[in-house]
Amino acid sequence: MKEDFYIGWMPKAPVSFTSWIKKYLLVLLPIIIVLGVLLAVSQKKFGTGNFEFGTLTEVKGIYSATPVPNLKVMNGKDIWGNENYITVPLIGYGKHGADGIIADLEKEKNTTLSGKEVTLKGTLLYNDGKLLIQIDGNDKPLLNIAATSNGNIAPKTKDLGAIDVKGEIVDPKCFFGVMKPGEGKPHKDCAIRCILGGMPPVLKVTGDEGKQNYYLIVGANGEKMNEAVKDFVASPVELHAKAVQYDDWIVLYVNENNGIERISRSAFFQPAGSVIACTASLCK
Repeated sequence: MKEDFYIGWMPKAPVSFTSWIKKYLLVLLPIIIVLGVLLAVSQKKFGTGNFEFGTLTEVKGIYSATPVPNLKVMNGKDIWGNENYITVPLIGYGKHGADGIIADLEKEKNTTLSGKEVTLKGTLLYNDGKLLIQIDGNDKPLLNIAATSNGNIAPKTKDLGAIDVKGEIVDPKCFFGVMKPGEGKPHKDCAIRCILGGMPPVLKVTGDEGKQNYYLIVGANGEKMNEAVKDFVASPVELHAKAVQYDDWIVLYVNENNGIERISRSAFFQPAGSVIACTASLCK
C-alpha cells in the first residue's frame, strides 16, 4: 500500500495529510477558544485607582505629622451643620515619602507646619474612598500658611483596642492610583522600594464579602515601620496591633519584634479576630 509523503517545502500537501490536519483543527479550535476565554476572565482585574498625572490641585487643610504626614481637609457638612473632615496622607515625588519635602518647606519658611492651616498644591490620587496627595519640591507646593487655634479641627481619635487582622502590605502611592497592578507579587519589588523610600505602609484587608479596608501601619510608639515591614510586602500576613481611629483612617500600632507574622495562603482566607472598617465619602 502506497503512503503519501510530505515535506514542508513542497508547494502542496497531499489530500490525505490536509484532511487529517483539518479534522484535528476542528477539534482543537473550540478547545483553544474556550481555554483563551477562561484564562482571560480568570485574570485579576485592573485596579480602579486614579492618578491625576500632570494636573496640580490646590488643597487646604490642617497639617499634622502624625501618625503620618497628612492634611485634615473639610469634606462638607452633616445634616446638623457640623463640618466633616477627612484625613489625606501626603506622599512625595517618585519613590519618596513627604517627610523630606515638609522638612525643607519648614526650613525655608523658618516655622513648623504642625497644627497650622496650609494650602498645598499637588497631584491627587484616589481609590475606594481614600484620597492622597503627591507633593513635589520642584512645584513649590506650599502656597499659604495660616495659624489656627480652633480645637474642633483636631483629629478625632478613638482607641479601638487590640486586634488581629490579616491582609497584604502595600505601598499607598502605587496601590491607590499610580500603578496597575499596584499590589501582589508582580508589584513586590516596586512596593518595597517605595516603602523604603518613605511611603507609609498600608495594610489592605479584604472582608468576607469582598469589601476592602485599609490601615496605616506604624510602630508601637508611633515610629516608622518602613524598614521592619520590607520582608513582608506582597505576602499574606497577620498583624497583632493596637488599633486607633484617626477620623476616617485606622492606624495600627505594631510591635516590630512580634507584631507581624507571615501566614500561609490557606490561613489567609480564615477569619482572624475583628476587622474594623472606617469609611468616608470621597471628595469630588
